[in-house]
Amino acid sequence: MPGGSSAGAPAGRRMPDSCWMRSSRRCPIIDQFGDRLPVSTFTPGPNSGCVPLNILGENAFDPAARQFFIADLNNLYRLQQHVVSGSISGDFGALFSLPGGPVGFAIGAEYRKEQSDYTPDPLQRAGALKDTGLVAPLRGGFDVKEVFGELRAPLLKDVPFARTLEVNAALRKSDYSTVGRTTAWQVNGVWAPVADVRFRGGYSQSVRAPNINELFAPQTGIIDFVSDPCDPSNIVFGTQFRVANCRAALTAAGLSAARIAAFQPANDLIATSAQSGFTGGNAGLSPETAKTWTVGVMIAPSFVPGLEISADWYNIRLTDAVNTPSLQAVANLCVDQPTLDNPFCANIGRSTTTGYINRFFVRPQNVAAFRTQGLDVVVNYRFDAGAAGLFNVRLVGNYLNRLDFVSTPGADRLNDLNNARYPAPEYSGVFDLTWTKGPFSLNYGLLYQSPLVRFSPQEVAANPTIAEPRFLSFRARWEHDVQASVAVNDRFSFYVGANNLTGKEADVASIAIPYGTIGRFYYAGARMSFGRSR
Repeated sequence: MPGGSSAGAPAGRRMPDSCWMRSSRRCPIIDQFGDRLPVSTFTPGPNSGCVPLNILGENAFDPAARQFFIADLNNLYRLQQHVVSGSISGDFGALFSLPGGPVGFAIGAEYRKEQSDYTPDPLQRAGALKDTGLVAPLRGGFDVKEVFGELRAPLLKDVPFARTLEVNAALRKSDYSTVGRTTAWQVNGVWAPVADVRFRGGYSQSVRAPNINELFAPQTGIIDFVSDPCDPSNIVFGTQFRVANCRAALTAAGLSAARIAAFQPANDLIATSAQSGFTGGNAGLSPETAKTWTVGVMIAPSFVPGLEISADWYNIRLTDAVNTPSLQAVANLCVDQPTLDNPFCANIGRSTTTGYINRFFVRPQNVAAFRTQGLDVVVNYRFDAGAAGLFNVRLVGNYLNRLDFVSTPGADRLNDLNNARYPAPEYSGVFDLTWTKGPFSLNYGLLYQSPLVRFSPQEVAANPTIAEPRFLSFRARWEHDVQASVAVNDRFSFYVGANNLTGKEADVASIAIPYGTIGRFYYAGARMSFGRSR
């Protein structure tokens, strides 16, 4: 049977060797949910086409053996979007004006209809692949009707202490066939007391409706491993609620006090094996809502031509965020909430005999909140050095002051600052230096990312010796990139470059942090323009 790692092995649960390895027997196939599938059409023997697979050693297998058990899949994706929109813009100058000029406006409406269809390969629909579960087709769609309006009010212009003073506002009302009505809006302003300095700020509400896959993905069988958060070795890593919740969950599963005291799934073969479950969409999702405020300043000193400096502080609070947690996250979050009455426990099942996790449903959920704030800084300096050429220096940096995640209302706040999962470094930045002279151009880029932590503060507090101090964090990222290009004319140019020039590799026990899996990367290419000459 085709699969990803072994020849002839049935999908899901592995049949006894006496069945699937006998030379003249047709074996029933049991999928990962215990269901009986049609018998295999494979008949072992000299004419079967089977080539023995050597699984020992690196690339030691016969290519013919690999071809026998690897299948090429043909999946069909079809995305459709129909859009009808219209807008009108202008100003009220014919009726009235403010001291800074006429009030501008824009109004409009839009209708969108989106449809998504996914037809998996017949082998996937039959659950015939050993390393994946049964995959069902996906079909779903929605339509949305929207109206919007914008206003620009220039209050003052070219007066003392107000070179520019204006206020802008925008509003968008939407009606989705899936999640109902939503409202997004924004108010912002700009004040330039002098020509060299400009202050800006804004407050807004943004909305994101769940997409088709999040809503309509079919239930698909999967298998996954989970380390039971109620095991004695894990129970100390949770929140203050985990101990009591684990006791309540095991009691609800039918375990006595004595069996709860002896509960150790980490030492049981069945509990540590891959468990069967499902993944799919969630038609009950609601829209995400984000409230954002920003305040910043832009400086372009007239005494240093070509220099521009901007700094913006942002604060974002996202509620009802759509998140698809892993099985491990679902199991942990179930017992880490104030009570077991939460959306995560509804997707975890335990055996009434052993209390072990034996079923699950992983799907998108509207979790409680994300909150982040930080500082974005951009410095750009462009100057002409005459015969030496044109130089451009650019620095884009970020200071991440806060990144919090609250799984459900009332749950503990999790500090994800410096977390390697996102990643979310406290400090990051990109520096670029570009030199141009005639048709030639050279660029040097530096990518920086401050160290990321391997373990959460809760894990380190619960187990201070979880790792040697030097391995508690990943090292910082300092990646050097270079590129050279030459323009043959205004329509055609060549370029060549290298990313990660020094060939830095991922840290210990990681394949992509802080550097990617590729290492040093060379490239070359050409750019062509088929439009009009400049």
